[in-house]
Amino acid sequence: MSPSPAGLHPLQILCALALVVVLAGCVAVPGTDGTGTELEERITDAQPPTEIAATLEVRSQVDGEMTRYEDEVWFRGDGTSRIETHDGDLVVTDGETRWHHDREDDSVRTIELDPEAPSTLDGLYAQQERYLTAEEYVLTDVDETSIEDRDAYHLTYDPPEGETVDRSIDVLVGDTEYVLALETSERDVDDRRVDEVQVWLDRETLFPVRHRVSGDGVELETTYRDLVIEPGLEDDLFEPPSASDAESDDGEVEIELPSIDHFESVDRANASVPFAVAEPDPESIPDGLEADGISRYEFPDENRTQVSLFYRGEAGTVSVTTSDGPRSFATEGDPIDLGDESGSIESTDEGTELQWSCEDRYYSVFVSDGLEENVALEIADSIGC
Repeated sequence: MSPSPAGLHPLQILCALALVVVLAGCVAVPGTDGTGTELEERITDAQPPTEIAATLEVRSQVDGEMTRYEDEVWFRGDGTSRIETHDGDLVVTDGETRWHHDREDDSVRTIELDPEAPSTLDGLYAQQERYLTAEEYVLTDVDETSIEDRDAYHLTYDPPEGETVDRSIDVLVGDTEYVLALETSERDVDDRRVDEVQVWLDRETLFPVRHRVSGDGVELETTYRDLVIEPGLEDDLFEPPSASDAESDDGEVEIELPSIDHFESVDRANASVPFAVAEPDPESIPDGLEADGISRYEFPDENRTQVSLFYRGEAGTVSVTTSDGPRSFATEGDPIDLGDESGSIESTDEGTELQWSCEDRYYSVFVSDGLEENVALEIADSIGC
């Protein structure tokens, strides 16, 4: 499965636009003889390299099903990058625009990016600082070892309670292209529990040569093989690709990703949009799930805005979305009556989604696999029209 950027999974959108960085507190490391404190001080002061070249191996194992591929990557600290993918495509980024050349059909898609977002290299180092300084991650072990012919530190962390794959994967795989290995699996992975995080840092530069997240039947890993730091890359390596027959613009399609804003309350989200944000009756939310985020998405290509409320816990995830327009890639489910209104409902390996509209408002409720389909119906009933 290789979805086009126009049909990005929500997780892919978050991966492209957001890097979660939480900085707080200090870490007490049992049995590491001060190495953890030393690394914390070093990573806080560390500067990413100005550029790297490597073969990036991406490996995922879901319920015993293995997926593995390798991409050739060149990253610069200013956000410039070049990726030659395992399936023959070329992706070039200048920090503000991404060009994706599909060599099979000789077409080029361009995507406008958030120019304020950190570069891949900045993000990799920010994540190591997060692991070492955030109170919710507990560093349980530090070993001195070697990896890819480099002296390295092997760090093992206990993640915070309730950490799930969808919260960890953006920092593991980074850019949108690296989510696709997980999207090929028919098994639900987003809400699976993460039990352990491991990182192998180059001892000299603290570059994360390998990064592994493992948990409930899932293991996800990236390794930078044949890593060269400060290779002295030529500028023309990052020239934007173009379709060979692009004498006209027919071979190039421009895609604009949605902008995303986060709010601490429904009232603040309401004040930011010209429609009322639907809020479910708290009694309709399953026990053990707690409010865990409010996000507004603006889709320029669809002339549409939506606000989604998220509820998460050990049992799974619920999202409730209000929008002022229909989704271009809406789920096509079975028809269902919702009182005086009609909607559609569809169940997949990932969960159940229920959708309906009332005049000029569009609503959807998603409940992840493991929660009963009836939960979506009860939430919808509490919202009404």
